[in-house]
Amino acid sequence: MRLKPLMISTLLLTVYGLMFMGYYYRTGSRVYLAFSLFALTLAYGTGRKTKIAVKVTLIFAGLEFLMALFYLISGALVYAVDAAMSFFIIHDIMSYIGEVYKEEKEKASE
Repeated sequence: MRLKPLMISTLLLTVYGLMFMGYYYRTGSRVYLAFSLFALTLAYGTGRKTKIAVKVTLIFAGLEFLMALFYLISGALVYAVDAAMSFFIIHDIMSYIGEVYKEEKEKASE
């Protein structure tokens, strides 16, 4: 089964948004609400393949991956799921960028 480009990133960013929304309802902290809306907005922009959303998502996932690795090093094994999700987002975006670069290179050579 072949997935459309950025489908995994869109799905995982939506999961991030829903997780942050759950944290907001549990704690009442507006910071979680802000991150939830940010992740859902990135999911929407990534699903529509907006250039700026893809770039911001790549930076967001990279920072999230780095923080999850720090937590894993300190011994919090729960963050392995967070690190895996960030890794899959980064992988999906990098493969999409590779496909777009290849298509633009073919167009330029013709």
